[in-house]
Amino acid sequence: MKRVDVVAAVLYRDEKFFIAQRPHDRQLGGLWEFPGGKVEEGENHEQALKREMMEEFEADVSVGDFIAATEHQVDGRLIVLHFYRSELLTDNFKILEHIDSAWCSKEEVKNFDLAPADLDILPYI
Repeated sequence: MKRVDVVAAVLYRDEKFFIAQRPHDRQLGGLWEFPGGKVEEGENHEQALKREMMEEFEADVSVGDFIAATEHQVDGRLIVLHFYRSELLTDNFKILEHIDSAWCSKEEVKNFDLAPADLDILPYI
């Protein structure tokens, strides 16, 4: 089984964290997630997360402590999703690849349909 490493940012602001809604035409379309993406060959997790946040939001982030990882099998692949506390260094950012975004508390996130791997991280944040 092929392993795919993915990184995700858990961004906090005013006791809320940032989530984004996946485009409907992609895998897990319409579900909400902590933003991030695949680690490319030759990248470490920090480099990958900084690149993904720039590509998806034109946002500069500082990647902090590792929180936890979750694993899910999807289409014959093992997806290992690594979550990192991150800080948004950009005041304004653009939603370039997602269809919506939200800042929500741990209680408010229950109103969003989170992707399974992202649901698994909630006890750790």
